Amino acid sequence: MKFLSYWHDTAPAFAPVYGYYDVAVIGGGFTGLGAARQLARARAKVAVLEAKKVGWGASGRNGGHLKNGLAHSYLRFG
Repeated sequence: MKFLSYWHDTAPAFAPVYGYYDVAVIGGGFTGLGAARQLARARAKVAVLEAKKVGWGASGRNGGHLKNGLAHSYLRFG
């Protein structure tokens, strides 16, 4: 049985990072990639440094936590 998602299984390997960058973002999860994207839009030269694969940790997984308690409050109080 495979434990990798299709996206992780088919993602290309990253090339080594050489040269000079304005910003190094540590972590390729939602927050790190979002920060890197905004910095790149502002014309910064950005390198994203990730220990494993992009989205590998909590960003690429679902912990399966569902809580419906808030829905009841919304229904009751609007």
